[in-house]
Amino acid sequence: MSPLLEWLVENEPSFRKTRLPSLYSDLTVQKSTNPEGYAANVTAWASALTRASLAGQLPLEQRLILQASDDLLNALASAQYGRPSGLGSVLDDCVRQGKMVELHDFLASEKSIYTRSWIPSPWAVLRWSLRQVGIVGTGSYEVNGHLKKGSLVLVPALEEVWKHVQRLRDRSAQGLTDRIMSRETFLKELNDLIRGTLSDQDVTVLLRYLSRDKHTLSYDDATIKFKAPASTTPEPITHEDRSIANLKSLISNLTLQIANLNTRIATLQSTAQTSVKNGNKASALSALRSKKLAEQSLASRTGTLHQLEQVYAKLEAAADQVEIVAAMQASAGALKTLNHKVGGVERVEDVLDTLREEMGKTDEVSGVIAEPLDNTAVLDEGEVDEELESMEREERSKREALERAEKERRDAQEAEATRRRLADLEGIETEARSKEQAADPVEQGLSRSIEKMQKLHLDGRQQPQVAEGAS
Repeated sequence: MSPLLEWLVENEPSFRKTRLPSLYSDLTVQKSTNPEGYAANVTAWASALTRASLAGQLPLEQRLILQASDDLLNALASAQYGRPSGLGSVLDDCVRQGKMVELHDFLASEKSIYTRSWIPSPWAVLRWSLRQVGIVGTGSYEVNGHLKKGSLVLVPALEEVWKHVQRLRDRSAQGLTDRIMSRETFLKELNDLIRGTLSDQDVTVLLRYLSRDKHTLSYDDATIKFKAPASTTPEPITHEDRSIANLKSLISNLTLQIANLNTRIATLQSTAQTSVKNGNKASALSALRSKKLAEQSLASRTGTLHQLEQVYAKLEAAADQVEIVAAMQASAGALKTLNHKVGGVERVEDVLDTLREEMGKTDEVSGVIAEPLDNTAVLDEGEVDEELESMEREERSKREALERAEKERRDAQEAEATRRRLADLEGIETEARSKEQAADPVEQGLSRSIEKMQKLHLDGRQQPQVAEGAS
């Protein structure tokens, strides 16, 4: 199994080992005998080629462009199943579905790849019909078991990279200077996001896609400019934009150089100290001389960086002022247009006078409508007062009845509560007497003994008195 096929089996869900016999079978025959299986295999191959391209696993490490040739067939060859049969038909179908676009057509077209006419051209219909019956022309990538050489832009790969570009765009602030960067900086930051390396041809295709199909930026050979958040289309690159991009690139390069110099100085200092400890005077002097030169270069570059940062700060302020003045100018124009539509103070006063007059007429009409139709009818205020007093008496009666019912209910509740408390007290007394009767038997026996003794004592005192009486 080739390294590319091994990678697909490990990383592409549609390339399970059990599916390899179907994927490597003759797809041109399968197209007529099993259309559903053929469609599933085309989808699997399109996904696999896109994933492998983004991962840099294809013979030519281009992330967004597929190079069709026999080299691709050889890279996909399997010792058990051989080279994939009918891969050219897969590429033909992907081109027809818009998943792949020939590189020349992609770069030359002014229309978006997402703009598709619902009426195909007669030649496209004829070519598709010929392919259906197996008569393919020179435009097909299937050539007797071989692949016609060609470069195909992978649209799903572009859409995947577009997600990373959105994150890169969103990281930039809304100011003009933040939306501008050099092409070199754009490529470096994008490569960090996708964790790969885009070739120069990849970058050309990507920028064309972002400008024409996504309308997210404008660009030239050295400068990238994202569109403003409130704008629908990107603005063209100006001379000032190129200057800003160049200045930002210089600041970035100087910052990197200063970091490298600081690292070099620290390394030379450590080398000198080690040489002194080892008694190697010559090595220590050489390291110190190099350190001094690096320190001089660091001081020079730090000063230059400071100056460039000051210039960049001024550019930022100037760019913000331009946008502020432009906004104020647009606001002034809008106010002027609105004031012109208003027509001045005199026209407003005329309008207000007319409005007051019409409102007065409306009030007069309302007063006339409110007058009674029968002017002889006189309202008897006494009858109204009597009816009001009757209603008030009825309301008082209802309220008093409610208050009496409420008072009787409260009295009944209080009586019930009193009865319950008395019953509780009687229960407590009964319980106390029961406890006294159930006291300790020893104490009861002592009490009875004491009572008997007292009784005997009393009887003894009474017997002599009885004897004296008998004598």
